Amino acid sequence: MNLTSGRLWGYEALLRGEGVLAKPGRLFKSAAAWGLLGELDTACFLAALAGSYPPEGYLSVNVTAAGLVDIDAGAYANPRLVIELTEYGYRDIQQLTGALSAWRGNGARIAIDDVGPDIGQLRAALHLRPDFVKIDRSLVRGCDCHVSNRLLLAQALEVCRYLGAEVIAEGIEKPGELKALRDLGVEYGQGYLLGKPQPGWGKVCVMAGGV
Repeated sequence: MNLTSGRLWGYEALLRGEGVLAKPGRLFKSAAAWGLLGELDTACFLAALAGSYPPEGYLSVNVTAAGLVDIDAGAYANPRLVIELTEYGYRDIQQLTGALSAWRGNGARIAIDDVGPDIGQLRAALHLRPDFVKIDRSLVRGCDCHVSNRLLLAQALEVCRYLGAEVIAEGIEKPGELKALRDLGVEYGQGYLLGKPQPGWGKVCVMAGGV
């Protein structure tokens, strides 16, 4: 959601299902242990893009560096696609930078996912120059009532502004957190307060400007 206007900004595609897909994190960890992370990640990425784009807004899709470098940007990039890059540190930075340039050149935008208290993630982002930085729930939780959380969040936002990256706050669950993020100038957000995961392009809750 756009936190200023309360309007829908886009959707994030998530891997969910039954059996092994009930907890996809375990599946990805197993794939990494067996050296198959790139293959699994590529398959999931292409599956997410196999369906139609949402009727409005962006579509964000998670992908690791291992998967991204093996996908043809010319065939799949789209101006409405946001690539949420995870585990980007596990790939040669020069190779990854070249891959990101190809995706950007074909219209896609780049986000760094799950940026938390580890400022090392933001330092690495200096080389990648993302369009968006997604702030992890660990920094969002309690930002309305815990001074330490708010200070860490404010520091992360300063680095993002230096990078020229817009900020997406993850895991917004309370009205107080939403207000604190708005007061800090965070542009976008997602979380159960704004809309819960669901199949397809269902309706989402549009927050009133004063909430």
